Amino acid sequence: MADEVTADPGRHASWIIAWFALDAVVALAPPLYWAVDGNRASLLGLPTAVLYFVAVAVFITASIVAAYLAESRVAEGG
Repeated sequence: MADEVTADPGRHASWIIAWFALDAVVALAPPLYWAVDGNRASLLGLPTAVLYFVAVAVFITASIVAAYLAESRVAEGG
């Protein structure tokens, strides 16, 4: 038999669970008042609402990549 290390799919690092919970809060409760605000605040020439949604997308993507790397490390046994 080869040295097989199987990862328990029901067991995840607590920081991954916390990060995904934070993703859910940030993505589901955006500051929508920015979009309907009469003052069109901008940063770097873009409306702040657009920058917020881009930042949320990057944050969620980073959490998916980090979770994948953490799980693959556990599956490799390292």
